[in-house]
Amino acid sequence: MQFKLALITFLLAGILFAQTNVVTTESGNLTIEWEKKLEDHIASKEKEICISDPPQPVEIPEFCRGARVQVFYSKSRSEAESKLKELKGLFPTEFSNMEFNSPDYKVKLWHFESREAAQSTLNKARRTFPSALIVEETVRCSLID
Repeated sequence: MQFKLALITFLLAGILFAQTNVVTTESGNLTIEWEKKLEDHIASKEKEICISDPPQPVEIPEFCRGARVQVFYSKSRSEAESKLKELKGLFPTEFSNMEFNSPDYKVKLWHFESREAAQSTLNKARRTFPSALIVEETVRCSLID
């Protein structure tokens, strides 16, 4: 009788504690079965390896060192305005403007990240404005070509 009681206890304990936590994953006609411990282990490794937060955007400074093509320089406002009109006719898609630094008016074209980047535009501008030159200055980073 004791043997039967011990056997029943042993079988009952075996049934209760022998159950494994099996996870079943199905994808189409493929079925994968694995233990819950393995799934937990994979999830913990994914947390260690994978970055859950999106990367922070790189902060771009507002002002950068750059270059512009200066096509005209004068003390006469009317002369500078006529040259600006002429420049806008030659380069209609590119930004151009007139700057006033007392007592001088300067007509400038576009924003470039370096002198080398401005060189081809300078060559085109010199066909009409032989005194054009590249000037290095601080420009808005968002305007750089």
